Amino acid sequence: MNLLVTPVVSVLIGLFVRSRLLAAILYLSIAAILFTFQTLTVLLVWLGGEGGFGGSAEQGAFGPGPTGGLPLQFDEGELWAYGLVNVGILLVGVALTILVVTLRNRSRAKHADVTAA
Repeated sequence: MNLLVTPVVSVLIGLFVRSRLLAAILYLSIAAILFTFQTLTVLLVWLGGEGGFGGSAEQGAFGPGPTGGLPLQFDEGELWAYGLVNVGILLVGVALTILVVTLRNRSRAKHADVTAA
């Protein structure tokens, strides 16, 4: 979900917010909400033993689905991989947001110089 939403949200924020700092904070706020929703969805699907979304994978996001009670057994390597992939997506989103704001500000300044001359 984050992978699909990140480019759209980053570009839209970059186009409509002038300040790079404010744009980055806004993106991080939206990404935090989406990450929470995504993690809860993945966790509930895994706990239900459904594998991937729509049963697309035999193993869930954190290894085979739990069969016993508490404490849950999960693959720690897959947990770290999930976190690292999402941190990577988050960093790309922040970079893309700042890039779009910077390019838009340069374009606006260039057009202002042309019209002033």
